[in-house]
Amino acid sequence: MLGVANFWRATGSPPFDEDDLALAEELVAHAAVCLDNARRYTREHAMAVTLQQSLLPRGLPDQRALDVAYRYLLARSGVGGDWFDVIPLPGAQVALVVGDVVGHGLHAAATMGRLRTAVHNFSSLDLPPDELLSHLDELVSSIDQDETTATGAVTVTGLPF
Repeated sequence: MLGVANFWRATGSPPFDEDDLALAEELVAHAAVCLDNARRYTREHAMAVTLQQSLLPRGLPDQRALDVAYRYLLARSGVGGDWFDVIPLPGAQVALVVGDVVGHGLHAAATMGRLRTAVHNFSSLDLPPDELLSHLDELVSSIDQDETTATGAVTVTGLPF
């Protein structure tokens, strides 16, 4: 049970009839759906925020190639697929990655996690930047083909350098 609805009539008014009862039932049913949707949205939003925060870097990795500082602020709309990374590479090199999966909620955060993991894995292969970007493009195309039927195309922007 989500709540209780009470209906009153002023003294001297006619009693409720069948039409009044039908309208009250319809109003209560609609209010219950709205409350349930709000609770579902709040629960999904909290899960998406938790997922996104768990996938972001906890701190900067130990590397000597350059001095790095960061500040990450969540979007006003809450949660999405934004991410950044500082990835140490062999030979005193470092990869700086900024990416964005267009959209909000669990789907965007999960896609962000998949792409962030892929960037880390491709970076560990010590590939030239053009090959790494080519592999990422293939991965995004693959994700896009998988997701188009279920949720619409995936749009990703990013700047690995």
